[in-house]
Amino acid sequence: MRSTIATRAGIEKNTNIYLTDDLVDAARSLNMNLSSMLDGLLAQAIEAKKYGQKEDKQDMQAINAFLERAGIITDDEFFGGL
Repeated sequence: MRSTIATRAGIEKNTNIYLTDDLVDAARSLNMNLSSMLDGLLAQAIEAKKYGQKEDKQDMQAINAFLERAGIITDDEFFGGL
């Protein structure tokens, strides 16, 4: 059963996650807020993934633009056609 809670940061959903007992115990012994910590780390991971996808797209566009200008390496006289 999932419930939602409105907060200043947005709407939170209850969800089940599985963590190693030792990590949970260590975090609790250090008075760490697991929900807040995981929420922040997940947000960072999502942004990193989006940034990586954007960079990958830009890299592919640059390669395609180069190939349009220069042609494929196997199309020149030195290498010949395949």
